[in-house]
Amino acid sequence: MKVAECFDKIRINPGNFADRRAQFEKLEYTEADYQDELQHIEEVFTPLVEKCKKYGRAMRIGTNHGSLSDRIMSYYGDSPRGMVESAFEFARICRKHDYHNFVFSMKASNPVVMVQAYRLLVSEMYLNDWDYPLHLGVTEAGEGEDGRMKSAIGIGALLQDGLGDTIRVSLTEAPEEEIDPCTKLANLGMKISAEQKGVAEFQEKHRRYFDFQRRTGQLPLQKEGELVDYRNVLHRDGSVLMSVTLDQLKNPETLYRNLATKLIIGMPYKDLATVDTILLNKLPAVGDKASRLAVKRLTDVGIGVLTPLTEQLANPLPHAMALATLDEIFSGAHKELPAGTRLAVTLRGDEPEERLEMLKDLDLIMLLQYLPEGDEKASRAHASRRLFEYLQTNELNFPVIHHLRFPANTDRDDLVIKAGSEAGAMLVDGLGDGVLLEAADLDFEFLRNTSFGMLQGCRMRNTKTEYVSCPSCGRTLFDLQDVSAEIREKTDHLPGVSIAIMGCIVNGPGEMADADFGYVGGAPGKIDLYVGKEVVRRGIAMEKATNELISLIKEHGRWVDPEPTEN
Repeated sequence: MKVAECFDKIRINPGNFADRRAQFEKLEYTEADYQDELQHIEEVFTPLVEKCKKYGRAMRIGTNHGSLSDRIMSYYGDSPRGMVESAFEFARICRKHDYHNFVFSMKASNPVVMVQAYRLLVSEMYLNDWDYPLHLGVTEAGEGEDGRMKSAIGIGALLQDGLGDTIRVSLTEAPEEEIDPCTKLANLGMKISAEQKGVAEFQEKHRRYFDFQRRTGQLPLQKEGELVDYRNVLHRDGSVLMSVTLDQLKNPETLYRNLATKLIIGMPYKDLATVDTILLNKLPAVGDKASRLAVKRLTDVGIGVLTPLTEQLANPLPHAMALATLDEIFSGAHKELPAGTRLAVTLRGDEPEERLEMLKDLDLIMLLQYLPEGDEKASRAHASRRLFEYLQTNELNFPVIHHLRFPANTDRDDLVIKAGSEAGAMLVDGLGDGVLLEAADLDFEFLRNTSFGMLQGCRMRNTKTEYVSCPSCGRTLFDLQDVSAEIREKTDHLPGVSIAIMGCIVNGPGEMADADFGYVGGAPGKIDLYVGKEVVRRGIAMEKATNELISLIKEHGRWVDPEPTEN
């Protein structure tokens, strides 16, 4: 009430404004109980609405996935539907008092939940003939490439659909570091809006807008007589493909490390986050026995090798999969391949349907959807959705890999933002089975980590510890960046475990709905530890808190010792 007298815009959280934050003190509500609480909310909230009207203030009705009230949780659970209903209760009061100067936000640290909630909100607004602005953000996204990737996936997916008016990128970094990725996303949204690019009109009948249901491509089948197990060339939870050069083949051990294989006496073996398939745009000469041996060792352990059809025709590599264009399929060039060669096809997604009809007669191992950077003819998002609609309508279950190639001198943040906004926007809808990022002058490790980070951000393939951490603010009780770095160093080998690192009790329980364990500033120099939303240890001295967190993870059977690495 006091702040509304002083500032142009205020934010209220429907989950804890005049309502109980979810503590599960009361799990069952009768209809009378529910209506009584709604009446209480209106009594408490109306004076603020009237004050905002009086002073001409704007308001953000900002629902957060992690701080829904007991009442909402009892009816809707911890769901996007509950987030929307929580916000609508307050919006209805605003409208009842003829106050319309408000915006909505539906933030979550999980991009899938965040996207679902905003889409559901917009759908409900259309049904009610409302049109209020949207403030977009992935809350507590973390730091580095992971934080940028999660923000790009969530915000970018909505901007691709023309949804969003203001945005916030929330990183565990110096506040000024948030400006650049935020600006890049804003520019992306403005560019999409200005260009109005699309594809030939089509109707989407299969995409699930409000609940995550992945369109899972049929993994390759093993055929009788094949010497290579092609079932391994893709991963059921999402695949990472990487482009490999002839120069990289000349240093096999370095290449194996770059692919994130295990090394045992210099020999590669697949690990949890090993690249699934490599793309060789050029094949080593038949006489280059060392390079061919390096490739054979990869295929021997189940890593796929993909090469252009022209390369496989001119310089055959045993067990390589041939990548053909639709033109090559149309011409029949693929019929010249050695008997038994497994086939993949690359296409744009905006081809005439009669061209796509050829796919029905092919035994494909995968599709690569590739639209050249800067293409003026089509929107990648719409071309992708059109392709998936065609595949699902015709019951074609080929795995689809999103293939993005970036020009020389591409900035790392630019790549993360663009890849997350374009390929991530598809994967977060369940449209796609993997990603292939190519950028000649960016290092292999960065591209691999970015690819796996995209799959994890889209809640597909979990290959590393998930961190939920807040940005610095005046309430933070410790140095978030230093503490985050310390915790990551000791816990980043725990795939499937989610750890929240929160600067204060205000942001703590309410912002870490998806976390398994929480490290929360409870008082100056003191840390509270959580399991889920429940505090289990209070007032731990900061210098002991990281080790106590590890002890807690061990108590709950989620700890594994890091594997020694071969020098």
